[in-house]
Amino acid sequence: MPQAGEDLTKEQREAGLKKLTPQQQTFLDNYFNGDMTQTGAARAAGYKNASVSAVRLLRNPVVQERLEEMRLEARTKYGVTIDKSVRDLKKMRDEAWELGKYGEAIRAEELRLKATGLLVNKSHVMHEDVTQMGREQVLEKLAEFQRMAERRMKNVTPAAKEVVDIAEDSE
Repeated sequence: MPQAGEDLTKEQREAGLKKLTPQQQTFLDNYFNGDMTQTGAARAAGYKNASVSAVRLLRNPVVQERLEEMRLEARTKYGVTIDKSVRDLKKMRDEAWELGKYGEAIRAEELRLKATGLLVNKSHVMHEDVTQMGREQVLEKLAEFQRMAERRMKNVTPAAKEVVDIAEDSE
């Protein structure tokens, strides 16, 4: 995949490939190398509606392909892999815990969870004008938000066990 500004070969054009725009490449540089959130990277690249643009960019097949190439380049150049990083963070967490440095242990675990995608810093801001809604509409909207949240949650509560009253069994 050519970088921004590079021309596609005839075969690539015939295959339906598209070029990455300079703005898309700037977004990727900011996101991948600039230690920015996807929204921050889009804002720094000059996108007006940064949060929406960031999501669209990361779903774009051309952008996804270039991002994967950048990851592969970093992995090859620096020997960095998610597995190695997670293993190293686990080792740091365990060592900090053994030394009683609980804050450092917690931070290492937080970074480990973020690296694996199990902990995501995400905030969804939904703007609703409730001043024009009636009570039933507001309750319906709240129920909708609750259903959305429940779909994203994983139930980790163990199944309830049946409790038998010993006194009743002995009679």
